[in-house]
Amino acid sequence: MPAKTDPASEFAALCDKLAPAVDARGSDHLASMFNVEEWSLEFYQILFCIIERANLIKQLMETIPEAAHIAPDAIAHIDDLLQGFKPLAMQKVWGHVGAQHVNAKNIQPIKILSAFLRMHVSYPALSDAERADVIGLVDELLTWLEDIQIAENDFIRQALIDGLRQFSFRLERVEWLGWGYTVASLRDVIGAYLALERGLPNDGSAPQADAIVRKVGAGLKGIYERVGFAKDAVERADFILKAYGAASLYVHSHGGIAGLLTFG
Repeated sequence: MPAKTDPASEFAALCDKLAPAVDARGSDHLASMFNVEEWSLEFYQILFCIIERANLIKQLMETIPEAAHIAPDAIAHIDDLLQGFKPLAMQKVWGHVGAQHVNAKNIQPIKILSAFLRMHVSYPALSDAERADVIGLVDELLTWLEDIQIAENDFIRQALIDGLRQFSFRLERVEWLGWGYTVASLRDVIGAYLALERGLPNDGSAPQADAIVRKVGAGLKGIYERVGFAKDAVERADFILKAYGAASLYVHSHGGIAGLLTFG
């Protein structure tokens, strides 16, 4: 069973990696840290993930009574830290601008928030090996989906491929599992799977579509098993539907729902 983490702890760890005051331009520093091209679509996806996570932590802190005494100061530190991801910081030398905001003074209060957040929101902290295992499972499923064609509803197959690619990219580069765009990507995959399953005829006249339903269903259950769900829970007939419901709550509310891991 993987150890637990929370949105603040993950965010602080990422900021620690970005904090060193290097001489590179901010955009180059960010791109090199996440192995993406400067100003590419993937670059903006990383940037959006960072900004979204910071804003979600701020929203959560405003809803936790136990943290009311530190929330205003902590939110002020997060706002100052976010200045490090503004266009000016991306265009200037990171050590001169971005690192003046993404620094220990602003990161330490976020680490303190972790103790309060984890009482309300927690999910698996995957090791490098566990993360690689999940990504490997997704890559195997992607390869299989790319090789099969279905006569009808092929757009659903493509939706599955697109969602899995986004899930894999975000999990590999940002390394966050239980919160944010990664959950949204997984929710898209589950939604496409359920749409295909609902349209599947019962007379066996669509064997390729049936094969996709079985393969993707097994793959989704495999992902959840690898992040710590008990095998007997994953094997329940309603598991994928509940997983979709939990991820949808996250996507639509952002109101303290841990998305991936708040159902049983």
